[in-house]
Amino acid sequence: MRLRMQSHPWTAAALAMLLPAAALANETHVYGIANFGGAGQCDAKSHSVHTKTAAEFASYFNSLVSAGYWSDVRTINNSGARADSWTDASKAPAADAKDTQANVGVDDANVLFVHTHGGHSEANLRSWLVMGTNVDACSAVTDTHMNLGNGKLNIAVVKACQSGDFQVWKQGGYRQQFTTPSSGFSMWNAFHGDSSCGNFVKRYVRRYVANSRVDGVGENWIDEAYDWQVGKNNDDCPVSIVFGQTQAQRVAMFEAGGWNDRKNTGSKSASSYFYVGGCDPDNGQKLPE
Repeated sequence: MRLRMQSHPWTAAALAMLLPAAALANETHVYGIANFGGAGQCDAKSHSVHTKTAAEFASYFNSLVSAGYWSDVRTINNSGARADSWTDASKAPAADAKDTQANVGVDDANVLFVHTHGGHSEANLRSWLVMGTNVDACSAVTDTHMNLGNGKLNIAVVKACQSGDFQVWKQGGYRQQFTTPSSGFSMWNAFHGDSSCGNFVKRYVRRYVANSRVDGVGENWIDEAYDWQVGKNNDDCPVSIVFGQTQAQRVAMFEAGGWNDRKNTGSKSASSYFYVGGCDPDNGQKLPE
């Protein structure tokens, strides 16, 4: 496995630095979206494991709550997962922008996990995540709905196909959509191309979340979720996109950041894309060596 990193600057004035993690509340939201195709549901293939992986993620944080190391954990599954919960007030009327809604919105937590279906459009520089109900919109779209870190969110872990496409990132899509320079959001762990699914995902999510309390929150994601298929173009290609002011700050977050040690990456004026060189998935180009 050949770990690679690419970086892009984002021209913008440096604004206020983030508060250290110790000064922040510690809240986790998990979203498992497993049921599709029925009345009031969005169109995709149902996968019962999506809620099981969410339960694994939540279980570890519940153990931290019990030990006094974390504050709160909320599980929002299936029809509870709505596009409005991903929508920032800068992108929609207030009535439709609920990303900071208490105990539900993605920006009301410091850490989030979501397991669902996803897709991307290189032409439109966006990815999307399929939601559990069609009451708002069936997809939460990176450019249409999201502006992360204006609330509490620091780290997002996204188990969804095509949710971290290399070409979308390379052309500036995610960093312009997710962050402003003063945003508190620093990490989007996702997939370039399609990713496989099954009960094995529960096992690697369990290992990943338990091993990332104090360091490796980006690096461990790639170690656990990467899968290489000999002679085929259907590898699982996990990626970690880190936003911050300097390359050193971004690398520190990727390698040494953790749930209880969220590094201050400064002004979100640039991003780095961490991946396995040569990884070759379905529905995504082969990643550079």
